[in-house]
Amino acid sequence: MQPLLPVTGERSNKNYKMPSPNFYRHTLRCMIASTLVTLLSCATQSADQYLKPFDESRYKTVRIEPCTDRTGLAVPRDIAAEATRSLSEKISESGLYEIRSDGDLMLSCDVERFAEGSALKRWIWPGWGATKAKITVMIWEQPSQTVLAILSSIASVEAGGFYTIGADRYIIGVAINDIVNKLKIWSHDKK
Repeated sequence: MQPLLPVTGERSNKNYKMPSPNFYRHTLRCMIASTLVTLLSCATQSADQYLKPFDESRYKTVRIEPCTDRTGLAVPRDIAAEATRSLSEKISESGLYEIRSDGDLMLSCDVERFAEGSALKRWIWPGWGATKAKITVMIWEQPSQTVLAILSSIASVEAGGFYTIGADRYIIGVAINDIVNKLKIWSHDKK
């Protein structure tokens, strides 16, 4: 039987075998694939209807109405309040408008669809147990109450397992973020 360490006290690497270059390639491919699955598991779809052009000289402030929950679900949390808070935060962070109670524009928000989903179901079968949210924001000119644009976004997490736990907590924010990005495009006429 050969000792693990040489008797002389020196370390010997003659029994150590370096991993093959294929091992490193395979490991890198696995890491890239898992990163892509993680990044691509949350997706958004948008539907935009710009009825009138943005007038940069007139629209400097915005009033945000409380969002309305049109899902009809009996969930233990207030998803309309979550959507309102997220919309206010995203608009403030974007720097597009100053939020005021007498704004030049009014944003009304509807939570049209919401499904909490299940990370376990998504892990077993992608698409089963999807977490989804559909948010629609209408942009109104004040005081004429003319609709300028209707922006809608569906955000979903349809695949993944352990790392998608809690998707129901951030899915509304993902949909709102998509809408704020569309609002930036409309307000800067980069359609």
